[in-house]
Amino acid sequence: MKNDVYSAFGNDVRVKLMLCLSKRPKNVTELINNCGLAQSAVSQHLSKLKGAGFVDYRKEGKEVYYRLKHKKITDIAELMVSLEKEMR
Repeated sequence: MKNDVYSAFGNDVRVKLMLCLSKRPKNVTELINNCGLAQSAVSQHLSKLKGAGFVDYRKEGKEVYYRLKHKKITDIAELMVSLEKEMR
């Protein structure tokens, strides 16, 4: 699991997904539309985030809604983006 945590934060697409999930749970369609990612990318990266223990989900009918499990995940993702901007 340790490597999964570092790997999750080591990919800018996954960081973008974490930030997209920071406000409220979203389904895959919302993530595609709001984050500007392809369906295959969203599914692949959500799988990695689930493996790291960062994302939880619930089913409502045919829809699956994903959410971040911990507020600290958002804090770290925001800090990483902020640091990256400062270093440019």
